[in-house]
Amino acid sequence: MNIDERSVKMANSFLQRAWHKLDEAKMHLKTLHYPESISASQEVIELSIKAVFLLLTGQHPRKHEFKEEEFESILSKVPEELKYLDFPKLYLYHKFWSSFYTIAKYGLERIRVGPEKLFEKEEAELALKHAEKCKRAADLLENYIKHPW
Repeated sequence: MNIDERSVKMANSFLQRAWHKLDEAKMHLKTLHYPESISASQEVIELSIKAVFLLLTGQHPRKHEFKEEEFESILSKVPEELKYLDFPKLYLYHKFWSSFYTIAKYGLERIRVGPEKLFEKEEAELALKHAEKCKRAADLLENYIKHPW
């Protein structure tokens, strides 16, 4: 796999940011700020997947949401040794949590319900669990790209 060094460095930058957002999600969960935890977890998912794109193709989608076809194009590039990480599930996590991102920030504005009334501990814990899985897969891919087995 021939990905230029700049793409690997950019992916690493995204993963560093994802690490900070993961810490933020955990802190918000501990302090019972569930919508904020969900927002931070969703950002971890997005940054991790963008890092995966960079590591496998040398570029990433320039928007917050991307299509199934875009994600499908990278699946054939996942090294055989890492397929156990179930990369298609990362797309599912992205699709699922991106649908809640704006709601976790602003609530349901039309019916005037704030996000703190919509999300509880269970949702924040699930978002964090999914974020950790995405971050782990991206970290392992980065490590593999830098040091193939």
